[in-house]
Amino acid sequence: MKIVLISLSTPTFNNIRAASALPYHLIDGYKGHQFKIYSYDINHVGKDEQDKTKNALRVDIELISRPNWITWMFKLHLAILRVFLKYPFSCYYKLPEHIIKEIKEWEPDKIWIYGEELAGLAEHFNGIETIVTMPDCESMYYHRLLSKRFATQKLSQILRYSIAYYQYRRMERDLWRKDVKYHFVGKADAEFYKGINPEANAIFLPHPIYGFAEERKIQFHQPKIKILVAGRYDIYMKEACDDAFQMFLDNQQFSNNYEITFLGKGWENWCNQLKQNNYACQHIHFAPNYIEELIQHDIQLSPISVGTGTKGKVLDAFSNGLMVIGTPFALENIQVKNGDSCLCYNTTDELKQHLERIPSLIEEYEQIAEKGRKCVLKIHHKVDIASLLFG
Repeated sequence: MKIVLISLSTPTFNNIRAASALPYHLIDGYKGHQFKIYSYDINHVGKDEQDKTKNALRVDIELISRPNWITWMFKLHLAILRVFLKYPFSCYYKLPEHIIKEIKEWEPDKIWIYGEELAGLAEHFNGIETIVTMPDCESMYYHRLLSKRFATQKLSQILRYSIAYYQYRRMERDLWRKDVKYHFVGKADAEFYKGINPEANAIFLPHPIYGFAEERKIQFHQPKIKILVAGRYDIYMKEACDDAFQMFLDNQQFSNNYEITFLGKGWENWCNQLKQNNYACQHIHFAPNYIEELIQHDIQLSPISVGTGTKGKVLDAFSNGLMVIGTPFALENIQVKNGDSCLCYNTTDELKQHLERIPSLIEEYEQIAEKGRKCVLKIHHKVDIASLLFG
C-alpha cells in the first residue's frame, strides 16, 4: 500500500516542539507499506533528526514552505492580527500545485493528513481515500478552558480563548467532507466534533504507546517511594498542581515516605518550597533519555487541570510500569480502571487518602502498577492501532 502523509510537523520518535511522535509511531506500526511525507515542519526539526526519521521508517521527507505573509506577521510581531482571521493561522497553509501534481502522479492508495488545521487540503484529492488525524478537537479544548476559573479571571483571557474557540469551531464546521475519515485519540473529542458535524465520519482509536522498558521489574523504592511529576508547569497543569503541592506542604508527614522529582520546565518555585519543608526534592529540566529517567521512579503524579485527547506522558508512565495517580483529565482515553490499574482523584482530600495508604500496602499498589502496564501494552499497541486506522 502507498500512503502520502501531509503533516504540520515533521515526524520524530519523541515529541519535538509539537505533537510530532504520533505519526512517527503509526507509520512504524504499519511496516511493510510505502509512505511519502510532506511536512510544513512547524517543529523546526534539523537535518540530523530528519535523517533519523528517514532511516528508521524508510521514508522520503519533503519540506513545504509556509506562506510568506504568515512568516512576516510573526517576524514583525503582528500575530495579534489573527483576531481578524476567519480561521486559525495554520488553516491558511496551502499545497503548491507542483506538489499536488507530484502526489497524484505517485498514485497513492490513501492520503493521510496530520493536524486538523490542514483538513481543508482534502479537497485536492477527490477520489482518493483520505484520513485526517486531528488528533484532538481544538474547539473542545477552548470550550473546556472557558469553563475553568483560573482561565477566566481576566477579560484578556476570556477574549483570547473565546476568539480561538470560535475560529476553531468555525473551521471544524466549514472544512469537513462526508468522504473523509476524521481520526481522534480522544473519545470525547470525536463526540464533540460529531456534535458540530453530525454526518462526519469521526472515529476514536486509542493512542499508541511509544518507547518502553519491557523487562523493568516493578518494585517500589524504600525507605522513600519515588514520585515523578512530568511535563511543563503551564496552563494545562497549573491549577491542579498548585492544589496538589499545597496539600503536600500542609501534610509534612509525607516527607517521611516520599521523595519528589519534577521533570520539565517551570517547577523551580514548587521544588524550592518543598525542600524548605523537609521534602527530598529535585528538579530536572531535561532528560536526554526520557524513558531511562522515567523508570527510576515508582509513581507518576499527573495533576492535569485541562486538556483534550490522550496525555502522552501519562501513557508513557503506564507502559513503563509506574503506578499513575491522576485527575480525570489525565486519565481520560487510557484503557485503565480506577482502583484496579490506576488511581484517580477529584479532590486533594482523595489524593491525600491515596498517599496515606500506599506506604503500608506497597505490594498491593505494585500490583496496580503491573495491571496498568498490562492494560496499556495490550490495548494501546501501535501495530493494532495502525492496522485499524489504515486497514
